[in-house]
Amino acid sequence: MVEWHVDDRPAHPYTRLYTAAMWARRDKSAFEGAANTLRAARKRQARGDVPPTRWTRWVRRVVEREKDGMRVWAVRPRRASPAVRVVYFHGGGYVHPLTKDYWRLVRALTSDRESPAEVILPAYPLAPDATADDVLPKLVDLVRSFGDDTAPPTVLMGDSAGGALVLAIATQLRDLDAAAARPAGLVLLSPWLDATLDERQVADLEASDPMLAETGLRAAGRWWAGERRRPSDPLVSPVHADLRGLPPTDLFIGRHDILRPAVDDLVDHAVRDGLDLRGHEVTAMFHVWMTRAIPEGARTRRQLRRILRRVAAA
Repeated sequence: MVEWHVDDRPAHPYTRLYTAAMWARRDKSAFEGAANTLRAARKRQARGDVPPTRWTRWVRRVVEREKDGMRVWAVRPRRASPAVRVVYFHGGGYVHPLTKDYWRLVRALTSDRESPAEVILPAYPLAPDATADDVLPKLVDLVRSFGDDTAPPTVLMGDSAGGALVLAIATQLRDLDAAAARPAGLVLLSPWLDATLDERQVADLEASDPMLAETGLRAAGRWWAGERRRPSDPLVSPVHADLRGLPPTDLFIGRHDILRPAVDDLVDHAVRDGLDLRGHEVTAMFHVWMTRAIPEGARTRRQLRRILRRVAAA
């Protein structure tokens, strides 16, 4: 069953100013051209992942550990026991590390008093030094490590490239018949479903996308695919994946996002494969707005908490 909900409210005046600043800073230049994309990625990778902010550590319980060479943070309420676990995979085109915006989202996900959540956030290896074949087995093992009968239900959530990772990991868990580790739900935030960006509408949308450029994204997709896979491989471009047997899925997308066209293909495949999919389209929004300090971001974060509440109740 596929449900599609459209929020066509205009952008808040503050958000319009915020978006204008993104254009003025030329945020999308980080993905303009393969060579420039690599330079920008190397610079950010040299700075490293932004660890939990001081405010996050002050208001939440944060535990850091290492697994398979990855730093993994677990963030949970200080007093309440989690009713649901979120394993979150960050975006960044497979080439950019964690930014401080993610900790705003993590704090929001762990703030629900009715159904408290624990968020597991791995800092996975990045392209071009790492590929899907290097990283996916580590992430699958991480999810499987939480699979026991006494654990709260698990939701896999991710944005952009992390949204693609959610689908790739979920299909691998299904194919491994890892029943104990199968998630109770999937949440895809502005997911990068097609690494090839072959949809004809992509070029038209780039003019309205303040964050992403197709040339650099295509290069990042090739780096992530590596030598063993094509960028169109379902583990890199999960728009081509078999969706049968996957858990209920929520998908959020903005209309000013060059990743929007592939979502239509995923909807068609969801109908074909019987996936329980709920789509949430916000017409005025750009890529991964739900991590940003804007009114629409706060509104979507509240909606994400309601989804986690639904999973915990089920």
